[in-house]
Amino acid sequence: MKEVHRIADWVHAHRWSVLLVSLLALLVISPISDVFNRADNVISPLAGVVFFAIAASTGLRRWTRRAMMLLIAVWVVISVCTDGSGLFAGESLVAPVLFLVIMGLVFLLVARWMARISVVNAEALCAALCGYLIVGIFWAGLYALAQSVDAHAIVAQGKATMEHGDLLYFSFTTLTTTGFGDLVPKNPTARMWTVLEAVIGTFYNAIVIARLVTLYGFKQIQSAKE
Repeated sequence: MKEVHRIADWVHAHRWSVLLVSLLALLVISPISDVFNRADNVISPLAGVVFFAIAASTGLRRWTRRAMMLLIAVWVVISVCTDGSGLFAGESLVAPVLFLVIMGLVFLLVARWMARISVVNAEALCAALCGYLIVGIFWAGLYALAQSVDAHAIVAQGKATMEHGDLLYFSFTTLTTTGFGDLVPKNPTARMWTVLEAVIGTFYNAIVIARLVTLYGFKQIQSAKE
């Protein structure tokens, strides 16, 4: 039991570092899953374990924490049992929609934690990066839903179909306002989401940087007074 408590305490202290590593691993693994016919029977449970750990270590009220854990468990089961990908889109849209809901809730947890911190440390930087990655992954899921409704919502030069890696690539090039132009939104809904992502990405960077700089400046002033 002591070992279990020790692990739980470590996860609680490094939850955003763990989440950051997991999100980066998801971005790396996602294109690989395309090669294996979108088999996410391994990816979804692993992502579920990480989400469980984050939900259990964020200081939520007991009923809120249990509700979120139940939602994660339902998503993992549906994702594994249904055909296609539970991360983005498949024949059934239940798992992808639940995934977007979970990602949205995790983003709210990150934002809530960032709003309450008083010092800039490694966890604060990891949380800021997590929020940015979550926005990109969340919007990739929205694009995947748009593709499931209209196969030509986003088109690529020289490709007839879009894969997960393509949607992630498109999402992050939009989020960073890079826009290489090799992937183009054609559907009005996809175009609207593209504009919103670019705007949110810009404001996210401005708000987070201002928050971190303010905290760092306040710490420097306090140190000077002492």
